[in-house]
Amino acid sequence: MNFAILTGKVVSEVKVINTDNGTPLCRFTLQVDNRKFNCLVAGMKAYKFMYDIEEDSLITIEGTINDRMQLVVQEYRLDSKPSYFGQIFDYKGRKLPHKKVMW
Repeated sequence: MNFAILTGKVVSEVKVINTDNGTPLCRFTLQVDNRKFNCLVAGMKAYKFMYDIEEDSLITIEGTINDRMQLVVQEYRLDSKPSYFGQIFDYKGRKLPHKKVMW
């Protein structure tokens, strides 16, 4: 297997899938220099990853490339969270869905 260290932006929703044997699997797409990589996080790290990382986050990943050309994440680091400047928030500070209108 090939080892890779990449820094890029998460361009898809981070999804957690529970497999038949009970192992959680997290899937997302990472964009690095106009090239997209399908990425996987396996095991209990998948739940922590889902809560740490969101779409449009800038992250650095260390991982291996499997035979399906997917990047399997071994370690990750959050470089910066997305900025929500100019977007509407509810009273608890959470971003509102794009279809809701406050007034």
